[in-house]
Amino acid sequence: MQGFKSFLLRRFLAALVATALLIGLLAAAALAPMPFVDAEALVNQFEEMLPRLTETPVMIFLNNLAASLLMMIPVLGMALAGLIVYNTGAVIGAFSAVSNVPVALLLLIPFITVYGFIEMLAYGFAVSQGFFLTTSAFKKQLRKEVRSLPYTVAVVVLLLLAGAVLEWILIRLGSALMT
Repeated sequence: MQGFKSFLLRRFLAALVATALLIGLLAAAALAPMPFVDAEALVNQFEEMLPRLTETPVMIFLNNLAASLLMMIPVLGMALAGLIVYNTGAVIGAFSAVSNVPVALLLLIPFITVYGFIEMLAYGFAVSQGFFLTTSAFKKQLRKEVRSLPYTVAVVVLLLLAGAVLEWILIRLGSALMT
């Protein structure tokens, strides 16, 4: 039993470290300078996709699940996670530039409303699983690590479901308040 507790603690701590790194990357990307023309183009492109992506909690969930599953791919997943999170941060920075809303406020809103932390924690679990798969492959112990994969996927799915429902509710409330 002690070994199992140690295993769970190691997984949770790895997920927290990965989450912190992803949040740092998100902030760095949001704070990176971007020409106004590029910011406008990025916002326009995102606003075209947004209604389809946020139509239902299922759409939000599926979009985030696809990203999470990519993040679990050994070796490549960590790079894909960086790219996905960096691009999300760039969108936040672009919205800040176009709307004159401070980037810090746009970065904080998803975390203050909790759904952003839930999603980033799910991504942290996904990235750490990709890391564990990668290291176990180099140690020639991949079969052992693959056994823990369904549990990590289950945690990621549960977190993303909760985050998607909360995000969708907040989007609907925000839309109702603006009309």
